Amino acid sequence: MKKKKGFTMLEILVALALLIIIVGLATFLYVRAARLRKLITYQNDIQHVLSSMMTEISYGSRDTSGLEFAHDIKNDPQNPVYELGFYDAMRGETVLYLISPGMNSGMPSNLPTTDTDTTLWQAKTKTSGVPARNSGQWKLIDVNKSIVITSGSEFTYYRLTNAGLKKINNLQLEPAVAVKITLKGKTTDPSLKTRPITTATVLIRCKNKLQF
Repeated sequence: MKKKKGFTMLEILVALALLIIIVGLATFLYVRAARLRKLITYQNDIQHVLSSMMTEISYGSRDTSGLEFAHDIKNDPQNPVYELGFYDAMRGETVLYLISPGMNSGMPSNLPTTDTDTTLWQAKTKTSGVPARNSGQWKLIDVNKSIVITSGSEFTYYRLTNAGLKKINNLQLEPAVAVKITLKGKTTDPSLKTRPITTATVLIRCKNKLQF
């Protein structure tokens, strides 16, 4: 009588070990690929939001004649904010942009720092002066609250010399010809909080100034 052939216990254990290794490797590769896709999406999303902010500042209002004023946190203690103002000749209104904390409260803060919920705000007014922070006129540029503006975001001002543009150290003494806007952002996704900060910059010429 022939004996039935089958797998030995050792063969079964080896097969099981190989199966575990294959499943583990496949899971590792899948998790790694998913993480990579998430990082690529994160980078693209941050860059898209920052670019949208820059586009809004540069071209967001038709017939905007140019930069009317700019306050610098370091040189203007009476206006402790990062603030830009543009005049829209067609609508007869001033368009203001402000870097300030307050995203989660729904209105910009008076704090002169970039904080955990710092973002870019916009306000439009046809009257003189800057709208109060609690006036309801300040709106979020990033309505989805997908990124926060981080420390290092700034407005840098320049005057025109024979050698080209030169940085201004004191706006109270020298009028600006141009302003460089630097926005540094990171995602609000807590799982990606350790990722590097993304930076976007743009240079804007002030109203009625010579070209460069």
